[in-house]
Amino acid sequence: MKNNKKIIDKICKCLRLSESGNPNEAALALRHATSMMKKHGISDTQILSAEVTESATQVGEGFNPPFWALALANLVAEAFECRNLISRQYGRRPEFRFIGLGFKAEVATYSYTVLHRYLCRAIEEFKLSAEDASEKNEAELKRRIEVFAQAWLFRVGRTVSEFIGDNADQVVIDEYIEEKYGKAAELAGEPVETQNADYGDILCGMRAASEVELYRSVGRFAKPQLLQHKHTA
Repeated sequence: MKNNKKIIDKICKCLRLSESGNPNEAALALRHATSMMKKHGISDTQILSAEVTESATQVGEGFNPPFWALALANLVAEAFECRNLISRQYGRRPEFRFIGLGFKAEVATYSYTVLHRYLCRAIEEFKLSAEDASEKNEAELKRRIEVFAQAWLFRVGRTVSEFIGDNADQVVIDEYIEEKYGKAAELAGEPVETQNADYGDILCGMRAASEVELYRSVGRFAKPQLLQHKHTA
């Protein structure tokens, strides 16, 4: 087993080199990787499984995260071809754990943390303007915040949909999760149904999200690009 791991590590190193900008170096590395895989009977699935990594972050205060936090985690996981698991323990903040190949889990965690910060800031700014209009009605204010957050996520999600691929990594990631964690239960959440009167809040949410864009590099071992926050005057 240990010998196999060493061999797989060498193959992965060659595969990373095969994405070099130098054509000769890339071709040589790919031939070397292919040769080692044939010699030692290493499959593509074994190579991909060796590249699965995990990265986690604790964000939020409540034991039950709001729907928009769950939706944001799913959005980021989909953008970087990961899966996200949520670990909850009484007395502790929920932990969002991203699982993916290569650098993807690390970048997904970073992106979620930053996007969560952006969205929380936008919610606080929206809340200040919405409190007076809601006439101290806490239930209505909470509903409007959810509408605003959903619109924000919808706008950010439009940029993500432009580069989502066929997610070929998913089978390998699912097998990894099954082996390490067993069956993972779904943490359900329902979006707030919007009304005609919510048009202004929806526009506010989409306008606030227009300052955020997501980008991603291509290539199995390429490090994904991070998100960008536009600074307005």
